[in-house]
Amino acid sequence: MTLAAVARDLRAAGIEFRFDEPLAAHTTFRVGGSADGYCEPGSVSALIDVVRLCQRGAVPFFVLGAGSNVLFSDEGRRGMVISMRAIRGITASSTGLDAAAGEPLPNVIAAAEEQGSRSLGFLAGIPGTVGGSAATNAGIPGRAMADVIESVTVIGDADQAVQLAPSECGFGYRTSRIRDRRFVVLSAKLRFDEQVYDPAALLTRRRATQPIGQASAGCIFRNPPGESAGALIDRAELKGFTLGQAQVSEKHANFIVNLGGASSAEICKLIDIVRQKVYNTYQVSLDLEVEVVTG
Repeated sequence: MTLAAVARDLRAAGIEFRFDEPLAAHTTFRVGGSADGYCEPGSVSALIDVVRLCQRGAVPFFVLGAGSNVLFSDEGRRGMVISMRAIRGITASSTGLDAAAGEPLPNVIAAAEEQGSRSLGFLAGIPGTVGGSAATNAGIPGRAMADVIESVTVIGDADQAVQLAPSECGFGYRTSRIRDRRFVVLSAKLRFDEQVYDPAALLTRRRATQPIGQASAGCIFRNPPGESAGALIDRAELKGFTLGQAQVSEKHANFIVNLGGASSAEICKLIDIVRQKVYNTYQVSLDLEVEVVTG
């Protein structure tokens, strides 16, 4: 089955689909070429149908949440990009939330606070959705999604919804089995506990220390064991280093910002320069936190 055939079936099912969609419009980095195909399923059942059609037609697909933590190449993406923009909804109780994968994190924090809990406030300022944050085990020092997840529902190998317990998610530092296996997240159950975080205070701190408001993908590198990637880059005298329209942030060295009109190639080259300089200076290899998507 070709992409055109998949597109025909999607449109017949009332699912929005577009050819040659510019990906820069859907990412926080504001870079990247076009996707061969792009769709926005409006429900979980429609999402499952899209995944099923792509798999049966051997059409490669990439699932896109808020567009943070991702860097598409200038050549774009072959196959289908599936937006989770419309996969929304939160069911709240006094003990936790059941949140759909496309739900933005600020909405999750607000829903928890409406239930009298500030235990999810640690998510304040993290630019993402429930699905992406579960897959990458997003968080702050000392607290991550793995600490509050009761279960994650994904599309399993048989194109059916499967609920994974935390022990089945394989959570690690900014990673999980969900990410490694490329499972499509449908929703996550999050529990409240006694931890208290002030979202406003965390946002104030982020605005003071991170390039909020500039086009970036969040932190570029994972922190090496016992080290801060940003501090290493800063000590290597790379803060503010600029290549074309891509720059190591002057505010936080673990961010690369698009000054306006940067290409993906410029950002990738800048990433390589930073990694090489840090390794040459400190013999520390920096692993990417951002996902670079090519082909």
